[in-house]
Amino acid sequence: MGPKHFQNKVRRGWWAIHIEAWQRSGVSRAVYCLQQGLDEKTFARWLNALAGEEAARKLTEYQTELRREKRREEREKGLRKRRRNAFGISTDVRHRGMQAFWAMHVEAMNWSGMGVREYAAALSLSPSALRTWRDRLDQGKVTIDWRAHLHPSARPVVSTSASQPASERSLTAAADDAPRAPAAPTRRFFSDEQKLAIVRESEQPGATVSSIARKHGIVTGLLFRWRVEFGVAQKKRAKLASVALADDTTAALVLRPPEGMMAVDLPDGRRVFAPVGSDPDVVQARVESGEIAPC
Repeated sequence: MGPKHFQNKVRRGWWAIHIEAWQRSGVSRAVYCLQQGLDEKTFARWLNALAGEEAARKLTEYQTELRREKRREEREKGLRKRRRNAFGISTDVRHRGMQAFWAMHVEAMNWSGMGVREYAAALSLSPSALRTWRDRLDQGKVTIDWRAHLHPSARPVVSTSASQPASERSLTAAADDAPRAPAAPTRRFFSDEQKLAIVRESEQPGATVSSIARKHGIVTGLLFRWRVEFGVAQKKRAKLASVALADDTTAALVLRPPEGMMAVDLPDGRRVFAPVGSDPDVVQARVESGEIAPC
């Protein structure tokens, strides 16, 4: 192309329109030429002729920086959105989905018998957020049935009561069964006095943790947690005491009765332990029948 080629007014006007449109589009020169069906080399010659080589270079650098800044803003916007949606750091009580999410995890933690830090570490949750939501649910500040927010096809039939039959606690429901919300709240609350009374009941002679848990409709792991909280996680061992004989010549070790028990001496010199208030004659009869083993 000679110098006269770039002096044609019609051509200059036509290429000036394309160059201005490219400047406003925000895309690269190659992309714009591909979209408009233009020759990239011809476009570059007219750009140099109309804007000058230096102006064309600066304009290209400006367009590149503009695209780079746009991509940076999009990345930051996406990062801020992901942070807002992160369950591990949000404690907003206005969002019903958030309430259901944390109510589900608090209930699962109570069933598992694990502590806050153990459960949070196992599921990559925030311990502080889990503790905050547990306190809110325990204090009644937030009350929600998280199962009612599940899709009907995935809604399980699960109860927090250990006394419910296993057939009703199945995690999978038939597809044709219409899920129904429970008539009463599934979450139960126990005061410290009630917890201590249940723990003491599990300490009674002959009682087992599993039987007491079924009696009160709670899971065994929760009762074990309460026993740890009140310091009765292990059975107390019987203590041996030194006793001096009447002739003051020999000392022996005798076994003290455990707490809540009394010693019953048998006619043959043997001894058995029975709950306080038991009838010695009844105890002796049960030993003779073989129901109780003497010491």
